[in-house]
Amino acid sequence: MTAVVADADDLAPGQDAARAAWRRNRHSSLVDFRIDQEGRLIAQAWTPKDGLTPAAFQTLVRAVAREADRYEFQLTGSDDR
Repeated sequence: MTAVVADADDLAPGQDAARAAWRRNRHSSLVDFRIDQEGRLIAQAWTPKDGLTPAAFQTLVRAVAREADRYEFQLTGSDDR
């Protein structure tokens, strides 16, 4: 499961988004962040399908959305997605 946090154009030119995402990932256990091939900052999480309950899936979806929105706001000052 993924969500776009910020497009490449939204990231500050001198900002090292990959390093910032790595630092943030060190303190996260469910949602992590990466830069994709298009230069976008992506929030992502995964879980095995075996034994996945609707409640667990909903928790995962909400966690990705919440963390993506939070990081977007910290980077851009807005929550437009």
